[in-house]
Amino acid sequence: MRIYDVSVRLSETTPIYPGDPGIEIKSWKSLADGDSANVSLLYIGVHCGTHVDAPAHFIAGAGRVESLPLEALIGEAQVVAVPEDITTIDASF
Repeated sequence: MRIYDVSVRLSETTPIYPGDPGIEIKSWKSLADGDSANVSLLYIGVHCGTHVDAPAHFIAGAGRVESLPLEALIGEAQVVAVPEDITTIDASF
C-alpha cells in the first residue's frame, strides 16, 4: 500500500475560513542568536489547512478528535489540482 500525505502546506498565506484567525509563524529561539536550537511558535485556528472536524464540532457532548479511531482517517483519496485563479469551489467546479 502506498501512503500519500495530502496535507496542505501551512504558511502565513494559507487560505483560511472567513472570520477565522490567520496563521502566524514566529521565531522564538534562534541559533543565530546563540540559542541551542531553532524553535518557532505557531499560532493557528483549528480550521486552517488540512484538518478533521470531530463530532463535537457540531454535536454537543459528542466525541472530540482524539476519540476518532485512526482507521476512520485512512482510506482512498482523490487529489484534485485547483488553479490559483479559482477563489470559490462549488458544485460546478
